[in-house]
Amino acid sequence: QVNFKRLLAEQNVDELIKAESSLAEYDFFLRESKDQASFLLTPDLEELIARLDIYGVGAWANLFNQLTSTASEEMGEEKKSLTELRNLAHSPDQDVRRKAYQAELALYPKIEKSLASALSSIKGQVIYLSKRRGHDSPLDEALFKSRMSRPTLDAMIEAMIEKKNIFARYYLAKAKHLGQERLHWADMFAPLGKLPSGYSVDESRALLVSSFENFHPPIAELIDKAYRDKWIDFYPRDKKVGGAFCSNLAFIKQSRVLTNFDGSFSAVDTLAHELGHAYHGYRIEDHAPLNRSYSMPVAETASTFNETHFLLEQIGASHKAEEKLGLLDSFLMNSSQTICDILSRFLFEQQVFERVATEDLRSEDLQAIMHEAQLEAYGDGLDENSLHPYMWACKSHYYSASRSYYNFPYAFGALFAALLYEKAQARGPAFMKQYDEMLTATTVSSVEEIGDLLGLDLRTKETWMKSMESFKPFVDEFEKLI
Repeated sequence: QVNFKRLLAEQNVDELIKAESSLAEYDFFLRESKDQASFLLTPDLEELIARLDIYGVGAWANLFNQLTSTASEEMGEEKKSLTELRNLAHSPDQDVRRKAYQAELALYPKIEKSLASALSSIKGQVIYLSKRRGHDSPLDEALFKSRMSRPTLDAMIEAMIEKKNIFARYYLAKAKHLGQERLHWADMFAPLGKLPSGYSVDESRALLVSSFENFHPPIAELIDKAYRDKWIDFYPRDKKVGGAFCSNLAFIKQSRVLTNFDGSFSAVDTLAHELGHAYHGYRIEDHAPLNRSYSMPVAETASTFNETHFLLEQIGASHKAEEKLGLLDSFLMNSSQTICDILSRFLFEQQVFERVATEDLRSEDLQAIMHEAQLEAYGDGLDENSLHPYMWACKSHYYSASRSYYNFPYAFGALFAALLYEKAQARGPAFMKQYDEMLTATTVSSVEEIGDLLGLDLRTKETWMKSMESFKPFVDEFEKLI
C-alpha cells in the first residue's frame, strides 16, 4: 500500500480517471492516498523509523503496560491492582469508592517517574516525526487522519467550553443528592436511583428490537439478525477479554460482537451501542473494498446514535421515579464523560505537546497540567480539591505514538449523534433515509462533507452549541428528580 501511494504521488488523479472511467468509483480513495503520500519519508527512512520504534516508543509503551498492570496498593487488608481500584469507582458504597480512590492515588508515586519519562519521550518523538513528515503539528496530523478540518475542531472545542456549565449543573445536582456542595471526584460514577436488571439474552433481544422497530425498522432487522445468526459472543468466560467491541466483516456481509453480558441494564445498553457499529458496517458493506474505511470521528456516530435512542426511549417509558433517576443518571454520566472528560484530555495533551517541545516534563509538571485541564473542562461542578492529577498515568492512549489526540473524535461522535437524533425526532422517517445515506457516505467523505449532506455546517460554533444545548432538558429533568 505504501509503494502504491508513492507511485500515485507522481500521477494526476483527474487524468487517471479520465483515461480509465472505472476508477471514478475510487475518486475519494485515490485523492486521499495521494495526499497521504505527500507525508511519507524516503523508503530507507520509513524502514529505519519502523525498526527503531520497536526499541524506542514501542519499548516505552511496553513499560507503561508492564508498570500499570503489575502495580498494586493496599486497601484495607487486601492488595488490589490498579484496574481493580479504578473499577470500584462504580461501587454503590461511598466508603468503598473513597477508599479505592485514596488507594489509587497512593499507588501512582511508585511508578510516576518512569511513566513521566515514558510519556515525555513518546510525545517528543511524535513532535519530531510529525514535523519531519511535513505536518505543522501532531494535532494537524491527527486531524488529517480524521478527515477533519481545524475550523471544525476549533468550533466544537469552543462550544464545549462555553456550554460546559450544562454538565456542571448535573454534577452539582448529583453532589446535592449525596450531601455535598460540589461533587467529589470519587463520586462521579456513584450510581443513583435504581436501574432495571435481571435480563436474559432473549429478553435483551426483545427489548432492543421493540425499541427500534417503530423508530427505524432496518436497525431493528439488523439487531434481530445479529441475535438469530449468532453474531454475538455474549458471556464472560475464563481468559476472555473484558469490555465489548464490534468487528465489521464486509466480505461476508456480517459483523461480530464481543461483550460480557451479565443481565444488567448496562449490558443491554452496551449491546445497543455495539450493534450500532454493526449497523454502520451494514450500510457500507456494498462499497468496493478500497472504499470501506471510515475515520475515527464518525466511527462512534452510529453506535452513539443507537445508544442515545435506546436510553432516551427507556427514560420516556419509565413511570417509576427511582428508575427514571437511574436511567437519567446513566445517560448524563456517559454524556458528561464524552464531553467533560474528553475535553480535559484534549486540553492536557495540547499543553503537553506545547511544552515537551522545549522541556523534559516530570511527574509534577504533568500533574499540574492535568489539574488545570480538569479545572477548565469540569468548571464549577467538581470539588477542585478532589481532582485526579494522575489521569495521564492510567490512560494507554497517551503512550501510543500512532494515537495522538485519541480523544476529540469521541466528543465529535457524541455531539454529532446528538444533532442527528434531534433531527430524527423532528423529521421522523424522512430523516432516517438521509441518516442511512450519510452512514454509507462516511467512507468516501470528509466529516464536513458528511455534515453538508444533512444540512449541518460543522465548521461553525453555532452548530456545536446547539448540540451541547440538546442535553439541557435532561439536566433539567434530573434536577427535578433530585
